[in-house]
Amino acid sequence: MLPTAVSALRALAPHATRLIVTVPSAVQDVDLGLAEFNPQIVHVASARFTPSHYREALDLLAPVRDEIDEVVLTGDGWLGPLDSFDELLARMDAVPGDGWQAAEIAGALDASFDDQGHPLVAMPWTWFVARRTLLDSAAWQRFWAGQERMPLPAEHERLIAPRLIDAGLRIEYAFTADRYPTANAPVHVADLLIEDGYPFVDRGFLAWYPTYLDRHGIIGKDILDAAVARGLNKDAALGALARVVAPRTLNANAGLLEILPQKSVVPGSDTSGLRIAAVVYARDLPEFEHLCGKLGNLPAGFDLIVTTTDGRKAARIERFVESRTLGYARLDVRVTPSRKGRDMADFFVGCHDLLLDRDYDVIVKVHARKHVEKTLNVVRYFTRYQTENLLASREYVQNVLGLFARKPQLGVVFPPTMHIGYSILGSGWGGGQYRTSAVRLLRKLGIHVPLENVSPLSPYGGMWMCRPQAVAALAELRLGYRDYTSAGPVKGLARAQERIIAHVAGGSGFYTQTVLTPAHAAISHTAIDYKVDQLFSTTTGYPADVIPLIQRAGRMSGRGIFGLSRMYLTLNRPMLAALAAPFYRLAYTAIGIAKLGRRGLRETQRRINNRRGGF
Repeated sequence: MLPTAVSALRALAPHATRLIVTVPSAVQDVDLGLAEFNPQIVHVASARFTPSHYREALDLLAPVRDEIDEVVLTGDGWLGPLDSFDELLARMDAVPGDGWQAAEIAGALDASFDDQGHPLVAMPWTWFVARRTLLDSAAWQRFWAGQERMPLPAEHERLIAPRLIDAGLRIEYAFTADRYPTANAPVHVADLLIEDGYPFVDRGFLAWYPTYLDRHGIIGKDILDAAVARGLNKDAALGALARVVAPRTLNANAGLLEILPQKSVVPGSDTSGLRIAAVVYARDLPEFEHLCGKLGNLPAGFDLIVTTTDGRKAARIERFVESRTLGYARLDVRVTPSRKGRDMADFFVGCHDLLLDRDYDVIVKVHARKHVEKTLNVVRYFTRYQTENLLASREYVQNVLGLFARKPQLGVVFPPTMHIGYSILGSGWGGGQYRTSAVRLLRKLGIHVPLENVSPLSPYGGMWMCRPQAVAALAELRLGYRDYTSAGPVKGLARAQERIIAHVAGGSGFYTQTVLTPAHAAISHTAIDYKVDQLFSTTTGYPADVIPLIQRAGRMSGRGIFGLSRMYLTLNRPMLAALAAPFYRLAYTAIGIAKLGRRGLRETQRRINNRRGGF
């Protein structure tokens, strides 16, 4: 049960004499969440909301219909109320008629993006009031009796008032469509409605396909800010939304990127009450010594926990740290097995006690290890990007930690996906292999936060700040180092864990934010601006129209004629593409073997030259 729904019912309770709650089968904890309201709970078979749930609730009222003045059909599809219901209810009580709806929705349904993981689904209605005369009418009975033969369930809230009006009944709107520049005002210009006294924020738009909001110029952050000005607890709302919206989608639609100053402290960033620990995986000692310069930007009094691979390194780490003035209160160097899983295994296994004991408010997770497969420039930028966007300066660190101090439901903070020198964007699931492991892991944890289709919002690179309770579920699995080897139950466990950090936090009711320094924001935005411009250079129209077409053609899976021809067949001749698929796989396998062979010959030649004194 979403906490926002409970607070909304608390505001509604004084206006109602009876509460009936329909509960889809996927909801488990409703009894605990609603116990204070003494509701009549109706468990329904479907896993998601459908308008037929209202009919089941109305059937329960049939024996006492003569005792009812009004029935309100609503649900947990909105955030609020903003300020209170009082003004709206008092205004509409004075309006005669058979019923009324909060806002008129006169436009067509918004687009559905099923293949992108954003299908159009029926949301609980915002607010429809049926008075006694409407409950007794034949038109009301016909509407519910013929509901299954109506268009899509998502249309029913839009259609009920016009159909009843066509049947001769008087249905009023508290906010009519003709007052606004769009026919679907509750989501397209929600800020204007809110400024006019509308007490609801439709939460469904925050789960929409972000490029569709981009297409229509809908800025979710502006809508939330308008609601905050009318009393919405944004932090609590985001914590509730994190349970049901994919993290990357929520991050984009709610504008959860913070660009924080490096040389000044944001007002309200008082971190004096935070208990902080820095957990450092130190496999490479020169890199660790360099990292210590950044750790000194943490507020004085933090605890420093360092994990490394052997006793000699541990002794050197202790001597080095003790010779520096870093401002830590306690140093704890732990020697852990040198196995696969690296910093992730050390964090969730070697330091699981830090996540479970709850002695800290915020944990800073960073690492110092070599990157043997990358060029010097890429390694240098990776290190800068990861460490500076978390630990750039004393003022910057205080600003990041201040986010945790001000926002109780903020669970994890890390930089956005790095895209300079890396090709993670578009392939964050590693061709799907990590997504399969992530699904297994989340199922084991009992977490139902939606997964992204393309790339998850993730701290690629393995550095972040978090509340221990936001990610404690991964420590509660009591994994061992052996689980991170190829013999473990989850393939690629470390990379799968890295990719579901935000999902695990969301499952516990904590949302995720991304952060950048002004310098890195300038570097990142200008680079991605140019790359996106190039990527769209052969297309026309809005990304919301172009991206589904490109994705329908599938991955290029290689350069040249093989990739292009396969995409053409997938898009235009799907049956032929299915028949040709085995031959494409053979061709790609042969090309891969040839590449490995050439690489092996080059390496052999290099070694021979080295023996001869060559370079």
